[in-house]
Amino acid sequence: MVVTWSRFLHHHHLNHSPNLPMRIGSGDPKQQLNELLHDLTLEEDDIKGELEWLKSEGKQSERRVDDWLNKLQQLRNKVGDCLNLAMGAVHYFNENHPHYLTQIQQLTAQVIKLKKEKPVVLSNEFVGEDFERNVKSMQKLVGDEEVFMIGIHGMGGVGKTCLATYMETQIIRKGTFNCVIWVTVSREYSISKLQEDIARRIGAKLNGDDDERTRAAHLSSALSEKGKWVLILDDVWKFIDLKKVGIPRCRINGSKLIITSRLKHVLRQMDCPTSNIITIYPLSCFDYSTEGLDLFLLRLGEDYKTPATLSPRILEIARNIAWECGGLPLAISVMARTMKGVDNIHQWRHAMNKLKRGEMVGEMEEEVFQVLKASYDNLTHKSMQNSFLQCALYSEFWKDDKIIMNLVDSGAINGRSRLDAIFDEGHTIFNELEDHSLLLRFGDMQNSVRNMACYILKESERLIVRCGKELTGIPHLQEWTADLELVSLDRNMIKEIPAGISPNCPRLSTLILSSNCISSIPECFFTHMKSLAILDLSHNRRLTSLPDSLSDLTCLVSLLLHECYALAKVPPLGRLQKLSRLVISQTKVEVVLGLEMLTNLRWLDLSFNKKLRLESGRVLRGLTNLQYLNLFDATLLNVEIEDVQGLTTLEYFLGGFNDCKSCHNFVAGIWSTGSASALKSYLLYLGSLDNSRWIFESYHRIGPGGNDHQILHLLDGEESPHLLPKDLTKISIECNPRWKSLCDALSNITPSSLENIQIERCTEMKSVLCSFGNCSFCSNLKNLQSLQLYHLESLTVICKDVTATDTTTQSLKPNAVFSQLRNLEIFNCNEIETLVTAGLLPQLQNLQTLIVESCESLREIFAAGSSDADSDDAASTVITLPNLTSLDLCNLPMLETVCKGIIISESFPKLDILLCPKLESRSPFEVSSSSFTSST
Repeated sequence: MVVTWSRFLHHHHLNHSPNLPMRIGSGDPKQQLNELLHDLTLEEDDIKGELEWLKSEGKQSERRVDDWLNKLQQLRNKVGDCLNLAMGAVHYFNENHPHYLTQIQQLTAQVIKLKKEKPVVLSNEFVGEDFERNVKSMQKLVGDEEVFMIGIHGMGGVGKTCLATYMETQIIRKGTFNCVIWVTVSREYSISKLQEDIARRIGAKLNGDDDERTRAAHLSSALSEKGKWVLILDDVWKFIDLKKVGIPRCRINGSKLIITSRLKHVLRQMDCPTSNIITIYPLSCFDYSTEGLDLFLLRLGEDYKTPATLSPRILEIARNIAWECGGLPLAISVMARTMKGVDNIHQWRHAMNKLKRGEMVGEMEEEVFQVLKASYDNLTHKSMQNSFLQCALYSEFWKDDKIIMNLVDSGAINGRSRLDAIFDEGHTIFNELEDHSLLLRFGDMQNSVRNMACYILKESERLIVRCGKELTGIPHLQEWTADLELVSLDRNMIKEIPAGISPNCPRLSTLILSSNCISSIPECFFTHMKSLAILDLSHNRRLTSLPDSLSDLTCLVSLLLHECYALAKVPPLGRLQKLSRLVISQTKVEVVLGLEMLTNLRWLDLSFNKKLRLESGRVLRGLTNLQYLNLFDATLLNVEIEDVQGLTTLEYFLGGFNDCKSCHNFVAGIWSTGSASALKSYLLYLGSLDNSRWIFESYHRIGPGGNDHQILHLLDGEESPHLLPKDLTKISIECNPRWKSLCDALSNITPSSLENIQIERCTEMKSVLCSFGNCSFCSNLKNLQSLQLYHLESLTVICKDVTATDTTTQSLKPNAVFSQLRNLEIFNCNEIETLVTAGLLPQLQNLQTLIVESCESLREIFAAGSSDADSDDAASTVITLPNLTSLDLCNLPMLETVCKGIIISESFPKLDILLCPKLESRSPFEVSSSSFTSST
């Protein structure tokens, strides 16, 4: 028994248009509009009450509140006029009555929209769109009877207590709770002290001689007697066992527990649902935003009510000061307070320059630095603290792998582990730093936090850190002192290093000059930097060459030259025996001398150097400690099996070959000799990258930061049998004009791990596979899950030599070629007329998604029988595709039918059909009765 398409619609179809406004009950549209307008008037009264209270407090509201009230008045007038005219049209049977009904419907939508836009009434002391958004979220959670615990999370000084204080005031004013209790917990809390503080706030007495459990019971009883309460625990630093304290989880009467903390994991440990945690971020500091400046001017003005008025020159300095504070309200407020009454431009510039240098003195040290440093002090391990300090050396986190490997280079992470373990530790560090509010979203670091980190670093070592300060030159030579250990000038606008400059910095270990505009470096610049271990010159796109003195930096552990597009010359590196990470990518470099002598290399990236030529035997044989090797878009020549047999620690590889012999020798050397035991993820390719459309998508998937992939791209290759890696999961074939099928070219034993086949622009390919189990390629293809076919001009059938059989009785063989296929895509294959033949259908029991587009000759998707079968027999044929969930058909001008028979599936697939003018209107899909019963 089956349930038909029409019966399914009868049970499940919803007659609703998303374009219509929300319906409020049923009945007269005019009455509904009046009811909505009445509700909006109540909202208006609520806002006016808030405004009166603000006025009584001597505070000013924000302008958008008045704008909303004006919109409401205008809309009220429109509604009144429309309803009057509509009533007249009904009374006199006016032909315009339908028009007024449409207008009523439109006004109803406008009323609903205006109600959703109702602003929170805030005084102008609260700056930033996020604050209003957070207040609305808090109001919603506080008003939800099912919510007990609410968390407010954010870095120190960002405004957690400010939001909680605002909510406390509003809750008390509105009188919706019997009791509001505020307790500041802080870092050095104890259960007994917390019990005493809560008891004192509610007027209860606890016996100091009682044990903890007895006191908890008395406190719980005292709280319950208060009825519906709100308890605010401010500045929580570690897990609090509510039961031991005596705080009941009163979901029944709607009581609330509000917790503010800069530690998100503490909120999670206390079982605060993620949906109930509001994270507060610093004010926006982008060029188009004035939030930071607005707060600065407000705090600079009188009584925090009227923004200060400054001269244009000082105003520009104030803007820079607000930006240097990174949107942190605490830092902005403190700086504004220190500048009150100052009208001397020299003092303003001096204050700005100190901020740019990361100096925290006076009130900034006492009130900002100490507040932020508390988060640093709370990090449990010294290694975590060191990692945080290292993160402060870069202005932005563009790539996780770079920062994680920087932590390895600096010693914050042990580099003697597998890369997956290293990256697991690195991401754990990032997550913990974010939980501690020391990193913001997307791994960025707030300016004041970076200044705090630099301040801490200065206590133990001499440094210069000026990231993102728009510097046009390096610091003056006098600042390059003999005890200097660390310099980071990342992301500035430094154009040149003066000729002849040679800083005497024998202890300097880290030099970061990345993301600048440096075009050349003087020969003598590195002469007195013999201890240099980390040198990052990446993203200097005008840099053309490096001085020969670089060859003498024998302590170098990490040399980074990524995206130095103009770089054509690198001095010999053979003496840099301690080098463990070398990145020379996206340059014009043609040769890297001494590479084969760097036997301690673990990470080597020479990608996107089109002119680079590497002799495999001379380079690879000595690099037996490599864990990561990226030679993508660089040429590796004359590979022999012996060249790669020593790469037993290699975990990630990206690279390609111009000739079949080198490719086969690489595969044989890595996989046939057991060298691939450590290899987790790779991208191999044969042929020219110019012929590939998909390989760059594959490129970004390979690396320690993501999932493991084993991918081979064959580009414009020969039709000779190719040796495939034993653990291959995806193969992509592009622009092979001679291949007639995969089986002819890949007749060696297929890895059973192969899951994805992608073929594009193979002009002579007439079939994808020969037939089921008749060749070594097909016979071992048991786990294929995705097949993607694009621009195959000669393709007439997916599998040749497959005879049609009775599709109603043929059972699925467990090891059939397509038995695991879930995704099938075919685009621009103009010779194929029937996509899935009758003989192929029984194998598609696991097919979930089918996408067919721009196949000019295609007439039929699923064949219900052989080509010479009687049409009546075909129409009565029943086939099963139980797992099909999505069918997309687009631009198929000759398509006549999806299937002449009946297709039984577990549920109706999602259909997306466009530009198929000849397609019959009859739906072939029916749902099995068991599926329908379970769904209803």
